[in-house]
Amino acid sequence: MRHSILACVSYALLCAMCAVIPARAAALASPFDPLSVVEQRTAFELVLARFRSDPALPDTELRFPLVALAEPPKTRVLARKPGETLPRRAEVHVLHHPDNRAWLALIDLTGKRVLQVTPLAGQPALAGEEYAAAAAIVRAHEPWQRALRTRGLDPARAYLDVWAGTPGLIDERNVAQASHGRATRVVQCLTFMRRADGGKPDNPYDRPVEGLVVSVDLNARRVLELVDRGPRPVIAETGNAAQSQALKPLLVQEPAGSELTLEGHFVRYRNWQFYAVLHPRDGLILYDVRYRDRGKLRRVAYRLSLSEIYVPYGIPDANWALRHAFDVGEYNAGTTAQQLVPGEDVPNNARLIDAQFFSDLGPTADNPDGKVDMPATLAVYERGAGMIWTRTDPVTRERDSRQARELVVAWNTMLGNYIYAFDWIFKLDGSIEVKAHLHGTTLNRGTGPEPERSAPKVGKDARGTWVAAPHHQHFLSFRLDLDIDGTANQLMEMEVAPLADPQFKNAFDTRTQMLTREGFRDVEPRHSRHWHIESATIKNPFGKPTGYALEPESLAFPYSAADYEVLARAAFAEHALWFTRQRDDERYAAGEFPYQSAEAGAGLPAYTTPADVIQGQDIVLWYTTGFTHIARPEDYPVMPVETLSFKLQPRGFFDRNPALEVGRAE
Repeated sequence: MRHSILACVSYALLCAMCAVIPARAAALASPFDPLSVVEQRTAFELVLARFRSDPALPDTELRFPLVALAEPPKTRVLARKPGETLPRRAEVHVLHHPDNRAWLALIDLTGKRVLQVTPLAGQPALAGEEYAAAAAIVRAHEPWQRALRTRGLDPARAYLDVWAGTPGLIDERNVAQASHGRATRVVQCLTFMRRADGGKPDNPYDRPVEGLVVSVDLNARRVLELVDRGPRPVIAETGNAAQSQALKPLLVQEPAGSELTLEGHFVRYRNWQFYAVLHPRDGLILYDVRYRDRGKLRRVAYRLSLSEIYVPYGIPDANWALRHAFDVGEYNAGTTAQQLVPGEDVPNNARLIDAQFFSDLGPTADNPDGKVDMPATLAVYERGAGMIWTRTDPVTRERDSRQARELVVAWNTMLGNYIYAFDWIFKLDGSIEVKAHLHGTTLNRGTGPEPERSAPKVGKDARGTWVAAPHHQHFLSFRLDLDIDGTANQLMEMEVAPLADPQFKNAFDTRTQMLTREGFRDVEPRHSRHWHIESATIKNPFGKPTGYALEPESLAFPYSAADYEVLARAAFAEHALWFTRQRDDERYAAGEFPYQSAEAGAGLPAYTTPADVIQGQDIVLWYTTGFTHIARPEDYPVMPVETLSFKLQPRGFFDRNPALEVGRAE
């Protein structure tokens, strides 16, 4: 679930990135277009010049964990006149590891000037170079080498997985060893073993070296602590698929062409249109989502994105208590977006969008431009989806049916042992479905024949060596800036309940309440609780506000103790829905800098002010879906996909089924 060293060998030279594509050579046409190659390099040079000219700032050993578009204020974008070009700005995170300082630089690219350089109170996400540095430090550490040899293992075959630091790791026992006390930038390195025969492909996550964790001080670049709780057997499973009968070809053909139009980042499909951009932290962001209803473009959303992923492990073991992840804020999830392969990751008719990223090292002798091409990291495609509607004349039995089609915008990201694949699905009935597919390998531990709490056995090799997969959870928070027919919106909660009618005992009805101030709500499956975000000014022909419903599907609830310090940093996971007024600088559910943060209540608890009225305002919904993974033998050695989902469905947005416009395929 973290960046693995294997995944980061190339990444270490290239990361900290800002997605850019454009697939066309035309000038930037939208305020949502990511930074161009020239803009990235300009931002870097302006920041570097500022640091070199200011004696209070360092000018060597700088790292750039993030270089991205600084989005213009929403109000400014919405007020933009046709053809008007807004000033372009860049956001740059700068890290100087020797003195453990970091800054946020804001760059005016249009005016070619640095607007501000602000010290960060927290830690930026891990930069690519830091993964390689941590691995090299551990490999050179003789006690770690000795621990492997004691187990009969060859250190040369070891595979190191680097995890972001844990608050509280630096205690009174070892604080004197840390270069900056409790604020030291720390990573923990877990050890796995590559195949003894050197065969490929290899899945070292199936072969954990249990009980061995090395903590590294990334400021002083030295080992801070090695914990070895004693050897356990290492399994010999290869993790590879068995050679079996191949699937017969299944091809998607579009003999009359596609209804999908892709111009750079602008996507148009039947009545839908929006911009699709890969961001180095968020991953896919969808901007300015609109639906053409009888010739009129109606606004549905301004900005839709993944905000955070929180993954806690539930095993009562000191070496496992530190294993929790904030995969967006600690690792910049967009920077590990993988190339999508037609026929494997996506159908063969997918239209692919490239990205280009800026290196966290800046230009180097090996990479003088400081850029790396990342091909095919977004895919857009049309696919069949069964029937969208059908009816039958009860007398003649004459059928009238239509086949459903849907547009999918897909991307995936490799975060160590887990690969998260995301589909944003736009349907012909006006609904949007969001699916997160969990792939990869469970984070395993070596185990003996005795039973283990919170870690069911999932496999063993021919020698009888066992491996276990500890219980864990995934909480995925999505930031949904919906603008239903404009920014003046309201939020209503609806649920279903029986009617207390002494005569008609079958009766039930809906009950509603308006949520008028910032806050949060929980799911209630027994009452089918869901939420409607509605226009505060526009009504449909039935006298009701036009709206969309957020329909929960996959659910999870935290099982850690209420006073668990990590849960306090991931407070968004405690409630399914949070709702706030839109503010440009409130983007991430766990806060801007969750890495090694000791601040409880950052992110959504800080954004949410119960006194702030949302009715009639520009509202942002923050929705958390989740999965509690109790592993089974079928999850080993590579797990089948687990899918989490939720829906945004029109509810009174249209005055009838918009899919009635769908004709039969020619």
